Amino acid sequence: MSLALRLLLAVALTALFSVSVTGYLSHLSAMDRVPRAFGLTHGPRGGGGGPMPEAAGATTPGALGASRALLAELQGATLRSALIALAGAAAVGGWIAVRASRPITRLAEVTRRYGAGERSLRATPQGPSEVVALARVFNDTADRLQAEEDQRQRFTTDVAHELRTPLTVLKSELEAIQDGLMEADPETLQQLLQQVDLLGRLVNDLRLVTLAEAGALTLHQAPSDVAALVVDVATAFEARASTEGVRVEVDAQPAWSDIDADRLYQVVNALLDNALRHARSRVTVEVAPRARDAIVRVSDDGPGIAEEDRPHVFRRFYRGDPVRRSHAGGSGLGLAIVKAIVELHGGRVGVSSAAAGGAGCGACLEVALPLSGSASRPERAQPGFAAARGEL
Repeated sequence: MSLALRLLLAVALTALFSVSVTGYLSHLSAMDRVPRAFGLTHGPRGGGGGPMPEAAGATTPGALGASRALLAELQGATLRSALIALAGAAAVGGWIAVRASRPITRLAEVTRRYGAGERSLRATPQGPSEVVALARVFNDTADRLQAEEDQRQRFTTDVAHELRTPLTVLKSELEAIQDGLMEADPETLQQLLQQVDLLGRLVNDLRLVTLAEAGALTLHQAPSDVAALVVDVATAFEARASTEGVRVEVDAQPAWSDIDADRLYQVVNALLDNALRHARSRVTVEVAPRARDAIVRVSDDGPGIAEEDRPHVFRRFYRGDPVRRSHAGGSGLGLAIVKAIVELHGGRVGVSSAAAGGAGCGACLEVALPLSGSASRPERAQPGFAAARGEL
C-alpha cells in the first residue's frame, strides 16, 4: 500500500471515529433533553422525583409525535454532518497525502535511476523539512561518490601512463636484441635491469601509498629523536649530492616524537630525494621543536612551485609545473607516501615556495609531528626556524 493511500485512510478513519463519537454523544443528549422539553419525562435523567407540576396532563399523542419527529430530524442532521465532515476530511487528507508523498516518490525515482547508472542525477530539495534533509544527504553522498570515482579513474590513468614508459622501453630494446639490431652486452642488460628496477619501485610505492592511505600500514612507534634520524638520512645523501654539485646543510635541534623510525626514514628520504632532483646548488634540512610539534623542513634553491600547483603536490603522480616536471625522475609517488605516513603518525604536511629564481628557498616542504612526552621543556621553549620564518 502506497504512502499516500495510507495517509488518506488514516485521516478518513480518524475523522469517521471523531464524527461517530460526537454523533453518539449528541444523540444521547437529544434523547434526554427533547422528551423533557415536551414534558414526557419525570425529573432529571435517572432521578426518582415526582411528576413536574407543569407537565400534568401534557402527555398527548401530538407531543409524543412531535418529539419523535424532532429526534429524527436531529439524527438526520447529525448523519448529514458526519457525511460532510467525512467527505471534507477525505478531500483534505487526500491533498495532504499527495503533497507529502510526492517528494518522497520523486526522491525514490531519482535514487532508482541513480542506482541504474545515471550518476549525474541529483534530487531536488522540496517538500517537508525531513524530505529536504534527506534529499540533501543524497546529493552530498552522490557528490562524494562522484569525486571518488573521478579520483579512481585518474589514478588508473596515471598508473597506466607510468607503467607504459618502462614497459615500452623494455619491449623495444628486447625486440631490437631479438632482431639483431642490438647486442646483449653488459651495458644493454644494465639498461634493461634499470627499467625493471623502475617497475619494481613503482609497484612497491603503489602498494605502500595504498596501504598508508587506507590506514592498513602497521606502525611500530617509540619515542625517538627526530633530529638524529634526519641527520643520519642527510649524511647518507651527501655522496650523491656532491656528485651532483649540491651542498646539503643540516641544522637540527633535538625534538622527540613517538615515531616508527623506519617509516619516518622513508619520509625524510623522499623529501631529500625530491629536493636534490630540483636544487641548483643547495639543500637545507632543518629540525626544531615548535609548540607541540617536531618540525622537519626540507628546502631547496630550485625553481620553486607555482602557486596553483601547491595544493596538489602531495597527490599521486602529480607533476604540474613544466620546470619541475623536466627534473622529475622518480615514480611520482614520493610525496604522496610522505603525506600518508605523516598523517598516520597524527602529523601534517605543508608546502611553500618562493617565486621562481627569487631569493630564499625554491620549494619548502614541512612536516609536523606531535612531540612526545619525553621532549624536554627547555628545548620546546627555544625559538625554532619555523617561528622566525612564519608557519606555512
